[in-house]
Amino acid sequence: MPPKAFFLEYGKRDFICRACLLNLRKRTPPAPWPVRYSSQAAQAAQATQATRAPHASISSTSNATPPSTEREVDEAERRKTLEALGLLRESKDEVLVNYFEQGKRGDLRRLQSADEFSRSMMGGEAESRLRDLEQQLEKATHFTKIVEDIWGKQGAEKMRRRFLSEKELPTTRSELVLPVDEWKEGAHRDLVAKLNNMIKTAGFKVRRGVLNHSRTSALWKYYSSARPALSGRWELVPPDTWDLLWQVLAADHKYNTNRMSHVHILAKDMQEAGVALRDDQQLLAIEATFISGFREEAIKKHRRLVTTLGDKAETFSEFWQLGLRMYCQTGDIARAERVVNTLFESPHESDPRFLFPYIRMCAGNPTSAEKGYESYHRLRSALGDSITIDDYDQIISYFLSSNETEFALYIFVEMMTSRTIDARGTRKLPPSVANTFFLGKWLKRLIGAGDLNGAYNVLLHMKERGVMPQSIQINGLIGAWIRSGAADNVQKAEDVAWSMINARFQFVQIREDMSQLYSFIRLRQYGEGWPRANLETFSLLAENYKERGLHGKMEELWRAFRRAKIAPDSFMLNQLLFSYLGDGQGEHVASTSKMLTNEFNVEPDPATFMALWQSLPVNRLVQLSPDELVKEIPRTRSLFAEMVGFSGIFAAEGVHVHLAGRILHSFRKLEDKAGLLVAYRALRQLFNFKPPEILTLELLVGSDNLERMAKSKAGHRLMHVAQHVENYLSRRQQELIAAGQLSQDDQLSPEIKREELSRFLELRLQSEISKLAEEGLEQSLTRAALEMGLPTGNEAPDDEANR
Repeated sequence: MPPKAFFLEYGKRDFICRACLLNLRKRTPPAPWPVRYSSQAAQAAQATQATRAPHASISSTSNATPPSTEREVDEAERRKTLEALGLLRESKDEVLVNYFEQGKRGDLRRLQSADEFSRSMMGGEAESRLRDLEQQLEKATHFTKIVEDIWGKQGAEKMRRRFLSEKELPTTRSELVLPVDEWKEGAHRDLVAKLNNMIKTAGFKVRRGVLNHSRTSALWKYYSSARPALSGRWELVPPDTWDLLWQVLAADHKYNTNRMSHVHILAKDMQEAGVALRDDQQLLAIEATFISGFREEAIKKHRRLVTTLGDKAETFSEFWQLGLRMYCQTGDIARAERVVNTLFESPHESDPRFLFPYIRMCAGNPTSAEKGYESYHRLRSALGDSITIDDYDQIISYFLSSNETEFALYIFVEMMTSRTIDARGTRKLPPSVANTFFLGKWLKRLIGAGDLNGAYNVLLHMKERGVMPQSIQINGLIGAWIRSGAADNVQKAEDVAWSMINARFQFVQIREDMSQLYSFIRLRQYGEGWPRANLETFSLLAENYKERGLHGKMEELWRAFRRAKIAPDSFMLNQLLFSYLGDGQGEHVASTSKMLTNEFNVEPDPATFMALWQSLPVNRLVQLSPDELVKEIPRTRSLFAEMVGFSGIFAAEGVHVHLAGRILHSFRKLEDKAGLLVAYRALRQLFNFKPPEILTLELLVGSDNLERMAKSKAGHRLMHVAQHVENYLSRRQQELIAAGQLSQDDQLSPEIKREELSRFLELRLQSEISKLAEEGLEQSLTRAALEMGLPTGNEAPDDEANR
């Protein structure tokens, strides 16, 4: 049977069948309806006319009515009928549209409304067609995005114009296929065949917008392998194949890492094959030749095209800007200057930023630095208010990299003051510029941009100008040098930092000498004019020496630190303690910490206690004898008591899990069960530490590396303990359900599970203490709490733990 027939007119808001359209075009005014005498209105009208016209004509019958009255009655009847059918129009301008649907048997069915017609249209072939159109639109949008990501918006626009002006990529693979049979059988034919297969694949992928590094590399691999075979029969390579090779190998995207090398070779092959290069291809080929190392050849080709590409409006700017870049790379100032004048004097529009390579070239030579500064003014005048901060930064970096700091200062002052101050026109900088705050902004900006050499040059220039930088500004540069990790930068950081330390020595010596002289005598510092080192300067060097394991330099730094008469803080103290640990001298950590803490009244921080716990013999040494273990128990408890005395430093962030683990494992290694239980309870109650499940399991198993233990022979012990823990948690879950604290289907929450594991560990430790201690459980815990600086009342076992 025939399918449903629909007549669509695309571009309209409503859909009208063709029969209705033809009817609307041929429609004539409706003829008067005959009078229906069965109608009451018609009979009443007839009676009225009979009484008003008793002298009617003899030729008229007694039932006839005047023509005008008959038309009025006819119109009234017609309107009533249309109203009953729902077809009455309110406005003369409204167009009546009837919708019909043809069924499978060919019968027509009138649709009630436009909505029903729309629903009917969404089925069948029309719905499938709409889905196809949506998929095509989505693919086109995705392809456009890929093209813009690879070639950029400008490149995508150039490609669009190119494909509008020329024929599109061949839609059939036959137009890309190389005639393999034209080559003799052997290695050459095999290579051409492999290239042929790759060209087919690349053509298909390019049409789909799928282009990546592997396909680009593979195409170049097969093409370079087949070049010897192709070189003897260049005329057999189809033009569409050259077009595809250029499109793929000359694409400017991140995957095409050897793009310019590919373009250089491909352009030479195309010229040997007699293929005419387009204007944009010629420009790219010249640039590729220059970058590939054939500079003289590229410049000669550029000169030969002056009267062609250099005179066309479409290629004028790109052609001359390419020449400017090449002349700037070769240092040909005279020709570069002529090109600059050509671009400025031409009627064709171009971005004045093409002067950047010329300014960089001039700034790199002391004899032409003045010309570079004048070119900057020319650029600034051409850009006007459109010049950006990035433009200023770029130009400033050109002068700073070539040690032309004076010109860089002039440009920076113009940038910061919106060209209201001409620093070059004054013999001495005004106070608003010649101060540490103004030039400090420059230093901060250069350090943030990563231009550390430029920042150092600015720093030296400030000193020459008599502007003393602040210590905090130089510390920022020292820190940036150290963070870079480069050997030269680290050496510069040390040199500058020690120069500041020497300035601090002079200041301390002058201060001591002044106390012995008359009040009217003033002593001044001498030397290179560096600011005095402060605590931050020493801290930067100390951290660097600690990270690099240079304990000898750390000790030298500490001797200088004492001579500088600066009070240390906990950070400086920690660097020295960890340096001792890194150098294998952990036995000096505790005594050094105690000495410096008492001498300088330094309050330790959590990192200080981490160093102290790591310095314990039980954590430093591989093995201790039983007698040594017994001797270390009082020392370990005493360290915990010291930590309890400074519990306030943990109020903000609490005890870190690494520090808590180090403490608990120290007691475990010493087999101090009472000390371990007291420390575990104190960390939870006094320091608000919430032990994670993994730490509790480590303490139950007796190892601080569960992964290594699971792979060793003691892995069965881990499984045994895990089974006990699971049984305990299951039993506790049933008890909580029986007590009404959990429903039948609820599982233990992470908080409840962590709390139950802690209780299981406490019960386990209590059981072991009762078996091993000669005195009772209460006495062992009380004695341990006293030695660890804890009130005995807080450490008495609670009823819930002893049940």
